[in-house]
Amino acid sequence: MRLFYTKDRQNLNDETFNIVQSISKAKNLFKILISKVHPDKHPENVHLATELTSLVNNNKFNYRELLKLEERIKTELESK
Repeated sequence: MRLFYTKDRQNLNDETFNIVQSISKAKNLFKILISKVHPDKHPENVHLATELTSLVNNNKFNYRELLKLEERIKTELESK
């Protein structure tokens, strides 16, 4: 018996995958990212570092969003 119904099975599988990944991998990625974006490490770009720190903190348990933020950190913060 199904507990819920969805027409978009792929979307459900993606969400389930994100939940599992968030449980198992988000904590380690969070630690890595929060240390990379700390404003004290980027005195030349404090505003961006502060914004990214806030986003990382707000998505602490969301692995998918942390992966997106990791790419943004690489392109916007580490490239400068």
